[in-house]
Amino acid sequence: MASFLFTRAALLICLALPAASWARGNVFVSIAPPPLPVYVQPPLPYEGYIWSPGYWAYEDGDYYWIPGTWVRPPAVGLFWTPGYWAWSNGGYFFNRGYWGPHVGFYGGVNYGYGYNGYGYQGGYWNRGAFYYNKSINNFGNRHVTRVYNKIVVNNTTVNNISYNGGNGGVNARPNSREKNYAREKHIAPTSVQRQHVQAAIGNREQRVSVNQGRPPIAATDRPGQFKGAAVVPARAAGGPLPDRSRQNDDRRSHDGRPNSPQPSFRPSTSQINPERDNGLQARPQDQSRLQQQRDEQVRQEREQREQQVQQQRERPAQQVQQRAQQAERLQQAQQQREQQHVRQAQPRQEPQHAEPRQREHRPQPQAHEQRRSQTGERGKAPQGEPRRERGRD
Repeated sequence: MASFLFTRAALLICLALPAASWARGNVFVSIAPPPLPVYVQPPLPYEGYIWSPGYWAYEDGDYYWIPGTWVRPPAVGLFWTPGYWAWSNGGYFFNRGYWGPHVGFYGGVNYGYGYNGYGYQGGYWNRGAFYYNKSINNFGNRHVTRVYNKIVVNNTTVNNISYNGGNGGVNARPNSREKNYAREKHIAPTSVQRQHVQAAIGNREQRVSVNQGRPPIAATDRPGQFKGAAVVPARAAGGPLPDRSRQNDDRRSHDGRPNSPQPSFRPSTSQINPERDNGLQARPQDQSRLQQQRDEQVRQEREQREQQVQQQRERPAQQVQQRAQQAERLQQAQQQREQQHVRQAQPRQEPQHAEPRQREHRPQPQAHEQRRSQTGERGKAPQGEPRRERGRD
């Protein structure tokens, strides 16, 4: 019981940490990502690890394959939500993966091995321990103690499409439950996951221009482990590669810096300027001007999206500040009303100088009685002396 409470406390601490900058810089690309390659999941290395599917990333003007791997979560009770590509505003944006208490929306992309487009069917947490669905996960020769068997019926179309929306993408939208999961606290990929990505970037054979959609390292048993018997190559490419001739030359990352030199091929004049003048090709200066216009348009759209995202993030803080100010104003008004009520309830006091004046006009009873007694005593003769009559000596 104590260990369960400790794991729950660790989970709450991890979720309370602020999200890093990894969630802000989504990559924009004008060409669709390649189909997902066909590969086999490597065996589970240790209990407690969770499967993270492979995906296509973009760097230096080319897509490269990030192998799927088994990963230890940063805290007990967390699940991995894979990243996904989505079509928006004339290009493809990559939404990065994250750790959280639930598996959120990942574009409806069927990554396989439990990630069939909605949620995760490969296992669940129970009292600090992870239970594996043996109908999905590959255990190899390892004996796994916490297992269960549940056949998952795949209601989605089995394909190798690697992006959401657009022409030929997966037609999926987040449901109400996934929208609620998106509002939860998320944790960035771990350091070993980032090292895993960097290792794939440094391997030239992982680029689609070299492997033609069939990477030699499709999956590994541990992050960054690109050598050994547990390295799994792709069996086949997931389908035909996108036509790169349809890509424009704007090979820029989300911050606007060029990622690579200009490609060797050039788009046709009709792609640059559809309204050709009498069938003649556009002059070089016109191409340069049109390219600058496209760059400026992309930059403005990117800035607008960043402003919208920033406003959405600042809106809760502004609402909290407004509510605090409103509560403070209400408290001040309540204090003023109470003070006014206290002043009205106090009795009015007479001026201090009125009482002495009244006392001056009123005769004091004791002095009056004293004068009366003195007047009476004057008419009485002293005792022992004869009373003298008038006219008699």
